[in-house]
Amino acid sequence: MSRASFRTCLLHAGSRWIVRRRPGGLPPFWRNITGPLGLADYMQRRDWRLVLSACRIPHILNTFRGREYIYVPPLLEQAALSELAGFDGERQRIPLPQPALPICPYGGLTAFFLLPLILWHGLRVGWWPVPDFLPPPQVWSDAGILDNVLVRVYGQLYRIVTALTLHGDLRHLWGNIAFGALFLALLARLAGVGRAVWLTLIGGILGNALAVLFRPRAVASLGFSTALFASVGILAGIMAGRQMQRRKAMLPIAAGAALLAMLGTEGENTDYAAHVAGLLCGLALGLGESWRVRHGWPALPQIPAGLLALAVPMLAWWWAFAAL
Repeated sequence: MSRASFRTCLLHAGSRWIVRRRPGGLPPFWRNITGPLGLADYMQRRDWRLVLSACRIPHILNTFRGREYIYVPPLLEQAALSELAGFDGERQRIPLPQPALPICPYGGLTAFFLLPLILWHGLRVGWWPVPDFLPPPQVWSDAGILDNVLVRVYGQLYRIVTALTLHGDLRHLWGNIAFGALFLALLARLAGVGRAVWLTLIGGILGNALAVLFRPRAVASLGFSTALFASVGILAGIMAGRQMQRRKAMLPIAAGAALLAMLGTEGENTDYAAHVAGLLCGLALGLGESWRVRHGWPALPQIPAGLLALAVPMLAWWWAFAAL
């Protein structure tokens, strides 16, 4: 038999036998492991050659009639096919990355939702006259401060909301405004302006409720910082919920805990328990928000969410003034 006959192979196509010349430059008897159609694309060529090289399987890439084929020695054909099949099966089991969260515009508008805090503090300390339909500002602090005894024993649940709108002094107020303007804007880029403010308010309310539930003795507190640490927790929860690996999911949670340690433990009158409770409740809300987005469940629209965030404190103060 001539040498040229060693370079031909018979391919059965339908009911016909087609004689196709074997590509030149190949060792005799080497086997094609890519099938009659060759490699599908550049990615498959790159990955298969990396696998064969890692397994120390000799191979040759050959181009024939516009298609690329990989040839291996006949004794290593089954080993090569087995390694490649295992690689392809492992790659199919790897979950596809989640699509990136949409970035919502106008995140800076959340700063306008902090203006009522300034307005309310100014009315309470006498920056401008109080309307006649409101009680005297001197009673507002006692009417709305968070007192866990009054909440648990007398059922004054409105205090877990009204306490968020009260501040001890101007330094306390401006610190919360600056802190809130930053983190609410970041949260609004992921959840939208209205939902960011609404989730932050809910996180602050739940944080105050959790702090009241687990405090063993009478404690009074006030301030919007519980809600602001809830916004940090929501951010961490949303980012953690988007991660497929547990180690990566722990990074945003650790970052939230680090912010709590740096910013939530300073000052003589700092309410550590409320800050921790706010962060934990926000983290739960953020994970729930990530779960909702992943499953495509509907959410409260942005405008109704923003209006609710304004209406709930107003209703809570109406309840507080009615109880005087």
